[in-house]
Amino acid sequence: MNVLSYNIHMWQIEVDDLAAIIRESGADIVGLNEAWNEKHNEAITQELGYNAVYGGRSPAEEHPAKAHTINGFYMPQVLLTKHKIIHSEVFNALAAKEHERFDPEVPINRGGTIALLETAKGNRLVVFVLHLHPWGDGDDERMTSMRLKEIEGIQKKLEPYRGLPTLIIGDFNTRSHLDVQRGWKVTKFLDSHGYNDLYRTTHPDQTSDPGLTYGDGRIDYVFYNEHCSPVSSQVVNQGVFGSLGYEQSDHLAVSGVLEIESVTGPTE
Repeated sequence: MNVLSYNIHMWQIEVDDLAAIIRESGADIVGLNEAWNEKHNEAITQELGYNAVYGGRSPAEEHPAKAHTINGFYMPQVLLTKHKIIHSEVFNALAAKEHERFDPEVPINRGGTIALLETAKGNRLVVFVLHLHPWGDGDDERMTSMRLKEIEGIQKKLEPYRGLPTLIIGDFNTRSHLDVQRGWKVTKFLDSHGYNDLYRTTHPDQTSDPGLTYGDGRIDYVFYNEHCSPVSSQVVNQGVFGSLGYEQSDHLAVSGVLEIESVTGPTE
């Protein structure tokens, strides 16, 4: 199973360029963050011929792929996949109260996407694409707690699928407790619930392989559960898969390969 997680900074990258990176990476599961252009989202889906789910829609919206706009921003988390989508669910981006612009003091539960997939061989797996609360460093207790609350909610959403291979991918806006000290609670929470960090599993020495994805931090991840086995992972620096690196986004993508167990249920 080839996976790619990429925050594309409000579609800073061109559709054709992103399609070329995805093709060269071999990814059959792609999670996009900050894909805030609906026409581009539709275009990349058509360009690749992938199935897609856009997260963050309004519950009152009739079209299930129509994303919700909050505080002036269109905030879907996009899942692209070669595999059949058996079932999917998207979650609204909801603030504690209405604001005309983002307020770092207000929790913003950004749109998320969960999908049950079926491969051509009939194997099933679950993917959750997320983008956690963006503000506050690891020693900022309030901001860290916001992200922790979000990941706790996501973990509950995944509970019905715990018997299946599961991936959690996206921009977590937090460093890892495996890389640095201080209050990095989100990755520690996932670790305690049986989820492993693909990059750090395949690159255990954080000094020689820091895996930075955003400036001097590693905040973009592919996590997997016990029904997956790690094979490899890399950060998509300039030159990897034809990428131009930071010229195309303020983040670098994370690519990975995993083996998944052969599981055929549940159906929804």
